Amino acid sequence: MTDYGLLTLLPVFVVIVLAILTRSSFEPLIVGILTACVIAYQGNFLNKFIEHLTTTLTDKNSGWVILVCMLYGSLITMMIRGGGTAGFSNYLLRYVRSRRSALLASWILGMLIFVDDYLHSLAVGAAMKKITDKFNISRELLAYTVHATSAPLCILLPISTWSIFISGILEREGIVPKGQGMIGYMQAIPYMTFGFVGIALVLLVALGWFPIIGKMKKAELRASTGITIPPDPRQIIVVQEEIVATKSKLGYFVLPMVVLIATTVYFDFDALKGALITNFFVFAYLFLDKALTLRQLSESVLQGFNTILFPIILVILAFALKLVNDDLHLVQYVIAHVEPYMSRELFPAIAFLTLATIAFLTGSSWDLYVIAIPLMIPLARALDANVWVAISVVVCAGAFGSNTGFFSDSTILSASSTNCPTMQHALTQLPYATIALLISAVIYIAIGFVV
Repeated sequence: MTDYGLLTLLPVFVVIVLAILTRSSFEPLIVGILTACVIAYQGNFLNKFIEHLTTTLTDKNSGWVILVCMLYGSLITMMIRGGGTAGFSNYLLRYVRSRRSALLASWILGMLIFVDDYLHSLAVGAAMKKITDKFNISRELLAYTVHATSAPLCILLPISTWSIFISGILEREGIVPKGQGMIGYMQAIPYMTFGFVGIALVLLVALGWFPIIGKMKKAELRASTGITIPPDPRQIIVVQEEIVATKSKLGYFVLPMVVLIATTVYFDFDALKGALITNFFVFAYLFLDKALTLRQLSESVLQGFNTILFPIILVILAFALKLVNDDLHLVQYVIAHVEPYMSRELFPAIAFLTLATIAFLTGSSWDLYVIAIPLMIPLARALDANVWVAISVVVCAGAFGSNTGFFSDSTILSASSTNCPTMQHALTQLPYATIALLISAVIYIAIGFVV
């Protein structure tokens, strides 16, 4: 295995620094991928750059993500144009009377849509914009509320796409017997500190019991003047708010969500099958109920694909960057240089902070699980550390990356659904996620000495 030394870290730092300086998403990813390709492949960098983009487009996993995002986009657009989200918003406005209750309603809705973080980000954002706008809540704060209840919630419940995926890794790696993956996963849930802390922190913010800090304070000051949407929306694709239907119904939102969750669960938490069936259902439902014409529904499906196009492009580039980082052996490099400082007691905290940093820099979560779980379990056993704590450490680190990575798929979709520039969302939520990270690390220190 070629050791690239400190150059291994250069591409991700290039991406992060450029993203902060330019407040842009697309260009930093391109530059970061090219930088990584030059380091890894030298004179053959252009061919490998093209190869990784092609691989990303044809890979089964990235293709699955692209299709799910497109289907979720069409589903949300049909519900918007058919009056479903308006019906849901109008219903909630009967009971939401204040800024606090608007944020609390966003948090509660986030708790109810737990099967998949993509669905969570798109559906909650689309449903709550009208309500939070009425109380001059910035889209940045809404995006944080939506995002901070996505991955942290998914990892805590043994009925989500996240837990299904990770339990499969536990079986493949022989950590648990075949068919016992979910039972093993459930043993790690009590130790998933970032999930509990992240959800609790956003609730405290929603209730006004935790202060507005960092760049979020500036966003809230702007929103208090009635400008809830950031003034520079060039980095987002706005989900159209046009309501074509002559009527709006609560059922046009609630029933599709019920069908989507039920079908996803029925098909062993396959979000793609659930999204596909629900698209067919909503199309037929809105047509038979005469909410939209056949032409309007077809236009809504295509428009939904279009609205999710820019987020998909960012996700594709993020996947390509991940492929080059794998060739640079980024995860292995960092773990190898941190391993000498680990002890049985400090293993959970050090491993969590290390993997969380990698997840943040790379914007990866599920990919991190595939690489890190096989590496961390033998290390935990060598140190005589608790294996389930070790698994929770990796899972929580991935959730942190999903919540904070500037170009993680979850960050991109949360920003898109709330019409907030990707970098604006990433920077305004980062202080809160960092606080949750540090609190979680302290808890892991205590766990290391007790468990």
